[in-house]
Amino acid sequence: MADCERCGKKGRLTLVEIAGARLYVCQDCGKHGKPVQEPRPIVPAYTSKTSSRAPVPKPDAMTNRELELADDFNVRIQRARERKGWSREDLGKKMSERVSIISKLENGEMRPSDDLIRKLERTLDIKLMEPVSDVRVQGSSASQGLTLGDLITRKRA
Repeated sequence: MADCERCGKKGRLTLVEIAGARLYVCQDCGKHGKPVQEPRPIVPAYTSKTSSRAPVPKPDAMTNRELELADDFNVRIQRARERKGWSREDLGKKMSERVSIISKLENGEMRPSDDLIRKLERTLDIKLMEPVSDVRVQGSSASQGLTLGDLITRKRA
């Protein structure tokens, strides 16, 4: 048993239209509206055969440990666009992207997705991904392991 959407009574409900709204109401409240047919689920007329293979996931550039997005990606994008003599609008049209996205990328306000990186590299004929550089950290001689102090560069006033 459910509650009437109009008065809150528990009981058997029917779907009616009252003042343009479809509500499930009790028999008493149903007198104030027009009965509406219950929507039936749509069943496809036929089913297509589906492949038994599992979908192949796209390689994710950000989780690939061999390449990473260049720190100066925004400068590379802007220079390549200007080298081709294109405005931000021109680049946006060629890539089917909004101008605001191009602006945010060039200003460094947004990091591109994997798909956007591929589109930018293909359209501008540039490389935005670069090999991961190993970071060597020298720990203090007093400690056996790596500490936060070994990783942080402290600014002195």
